[in-house]
Amino acid sequence: MSMKHNNHQGEYKVLVVDPPWPLRKIERKVRPNQVGFDYPMMSLEEIRDFKLVRDLAAPDSMCFLWAVQKYLPDAFNILADWGFRYARTLTWDKQNGLVLQGFHNRTEFVLVGYKGHSPVYLEGKAVPTVFAESSWRKHSVKPDIFYSLIERFGEPRIDIFARRYREGWDVWGDEVKEALP
Repeated sequence: MSMKHNNHQGEYKVLVVDPPWPLRKIERKVRPNQVGFDYPMMSLEEIRDFKLVRDLAAPDSMCFLWAVQKYLPDAFNILADWGFRYARTLTWDKQNGLVLQGFHNRTEFVLVGYKGHSPVYLEGKAVPTVFAESSWRKHSVKPDIFYSLIERFGEPRIDIFARRYREGWDVWGDEVKEALP
C-alpha cells in the first residue's frame, strides 16, 4: 500500500475510510467486457479486523466510514468494532446510478462515528446530512464537497483507501495515483 503521511500514529483527529467492500461488478450491455473492479476487494471479516483505523485514531477523533446500500447494516457493526460510537449518517446523492431490482441506486452513505470528546457539533458550522455532486468520475472517487464539509473537524486528517492525494490530508491506499501539486 502507498502511504503519504507524517507518522501521526494514534494522533489522527479525522479519519475517512472507504473500504473495498466485497462487491462484484454488474455486467451491462454498455460495458460488456467488465470483469472485475480496478482494485482487490476485502471480506467483511478483513474490514472488521483492519487494525490501521484503530492504530491511527487519536483518543478524541472522528471516523467517516463510507458504505454502500448492501453493506450498510454491517458498516454500523464495523464502526463499533473499530471503537467509534455512531453519531450520524450522511448521504451522497450521486445524481445518477443504476436501477437494480426496481430501485434507482444513486446514493452512498457515510457513517459518522466518534470516540472521546470529538466535536460532533461545531457551533455555527452545521454539516448537511445530504449532499449532492455528480459521480461522473473514476470509480470510487468520492466527491470534493464531502471533504470540504468535514475538514472543519480538525487536523491531522487521513484518507484511508484513498484514490488520490488531497491538499491538507495524509493518504493511505494502493490506488493513490495523482501526485501532490
